[in-house]
Amino acid sequence: MKKIQKKLSVVLAVMMVLCMFTALPFSASAAETSEETSAGNKINVTSNVTDPVSYDYNAQTEQVVVTYLLKADHMIVDTQSSLTYDSKVLKLASTTTTNTKNKVFPVFQSSIVWNPSLTNQVLFNCSSLDLFNFKSENVYCTFTFDVVGSGDTTVNLNVDYLTGTEADTYDELFESEKKDIDYIYNSANKVAGAAFTAKAVLVQGEEPTTEPTQPTTATQPTTVTQPTTAPATQPTPPATEPTQPQSGVSVTGDIALPLADDGNGIYTGSTELEAGSYTLKMSVNGVAFGNGSTFTDKTTNAKYNSKWTSSTTLKATGGKYTFKFNTAKNTLTIEYLAPSKASIVGDINLDLQATKDANVYSASVKLNKGNYEFRVMNQGVRYCCGYTYKDFTVGSQFNSKWSSASTLAASGGTYTFSYDIDTNKLTISYLPSGAEVSVVGNFTLALAKTGKENVYSGTKTLKAGNYQIKINNYGKLCGTSAVVKDVTPGLVFNPKWSKYTTFVATGGTYTFTYNTATNTLVVTADKGDIPVKVTGDVNLTLKKSDTNVFTGSVKLKKGDYSFKMNVNGTDFCNGTTIRNATTGTIKYNSKYTSASTLVAVGGTYTFAYNALTNQLSVKYSK
Repeated sequence: MKKIQKKLSVVLAVMMVLCMFTALPFSASAAETSEETSAGNKINVTSNVTDPVSYDYNAQTEQVVVTYLLKADHMIVDTQSSLTYDSKVLKLASTTTTNTKNKVFPVFQSSIVWNPSLTNQVLFNCSSLDLFNFKSENVYCTFTFDVVGSGDTTVNLNVDYLTGTEADTYDELFESEKKDIDYIYNSANKVAGAAFTAKAVLVQGEEPTTEPTQPTTATQPTTVTQPTTAPATQPTPPATEPTQPQSGVSVTGDIALPLADDGNGIYTGSTELEAGSYTLKMSVNGVAFGNGSTFTDKTTNAKYNSKWTSSTTLKATGGKYTFKFNTAKNTLTIEYLAPSKASIVGDINLDLQATKDANVYSASVKLNKGNYEFRVMNQGVRYCCGYTYKDFTVGSQFNSKWSSASTLAASGGTYTFSYDIDTNKLTISYLPSGAEVSVVGNFTLALAKTGKENVYSGTKTLKAGNYQIKINNYGKLCGTSAVVKDVTPGLVFNPKWSKYTTFVATGGTYTFTYNTATNTLVVTADKGDIPVKVTGDVNLTLKKSDTNVFTGSVKLKKGDYSFKMNVNGTDFCNGTTIRNATTGTIKYNSKYTSASTLVAVGGTYTFAYNALTNQLSVKYSK
């Protein structure tokens, strides 16, 4: 990752590097060992930035919480890392309750772009002009794992990049004397001043032998009795009431639902329920498991035991209910999907279903090429917006006071309508017909197979502007909320992420390359053969020598020379003084007005300017 010059450019998200590098020691921490010992059951916590620590665990170890701490001399502006583990022994705990973004990254929080759904690894990066404070030691990341196996195992953190800044505030970033600090660059220690430490906490537990006396989510007593007053809407009893627990895994009682093995020891089944109260137990191979708690619509990892006799009470508001029972831990998760409150009507008639996003209802439909008029029904009220959409839109505002129908100008393919019933905003996503892998959004670009396995690529010329894009990976729309300006060395997408990427193009020819196995996008850019000049006391037209690089030489006598850079008719400036030659590159910006000064001793001076990054180098020869 190139050093970011904050005073001259907008920080982009640091992009994921999808390979591992050799671990290098960075800072020392004392090795630790837990009090419980068990030969052959060791958890090693390692990293390329800290010494390893080891912990022995046993059969009663339910969870391990792995934490990496950071203390840095300066504020942090961006970072990128990957965490790897063995899923045969450790399973990442729930990312909706335990491993939430704010809990895992208490300093970075919403700035984090991460992918926790990959097998055996978690990829994450973040960048912010508001800066991150680790001047006092704080949590870099902390992950909670369920122990699902046995044997020696390793959790490893590889820090690819860690960039600090001499600035302490957003405003100071733009002061010319404030420099970036590459603490870690390409997985290697570059500059001292950032110290990591690693630790873990083992969570021990025992199999409970007595049923909880208090319900986990309500004040219902342990022993569940039938309510004296029936619910307003009586639940529909099953056609045949089972008298004995069924073989296999099933929900029994008021709900008779066999569960199917998903291959990971989790048994799953779904059913539609009317509003009302339902009593139930779990049956595993004819053995009844109880839990006397009361749940309203849903629960997560509720503990069940064959020694407990009380039934669970499910208070249902009505809708679709999915039961997931873990036979290894005897825990039940109930997921709830509310009935549809929104629909598309007109030339397209589509009931939208509830999603995991609050208040958002969504559904997909295949459409042939053509124009389709439609309106939105939100809880019985008609909402309209008279716009015409070419294949897609993001957050289009609808209103009940408007009457004109919207028009979808479809090229043909699969269209997903997502509607927020609170804000009345509509998003339409588009998967083109016939394209296995493609960029979709404000523009559509089919990506062709390359000589590399799982890698697809395509090229498109774009005018300057902001574009909303997603990736179509064999029919799955993959998104990320990152902002990318012109190029990225590797941005991670995910089919579970619903937001669009904002692609900021300054204009040129762009090559999009996507790895369907890792869901990683690489974008390169070629500004083309545009006019690039040095103007002022030095007047020199540069010629294209490489992609986006323009070069030219001129002989100068001893003296001071004032100059600016001009790219395609626009002046780019930096008020710095160059003493005969640059030691590296200098960043230029069209928003700056002060000319540079070259203090020449006399000789031949070669100007090399990157029209994409707006960086200048000046070399000298006699």
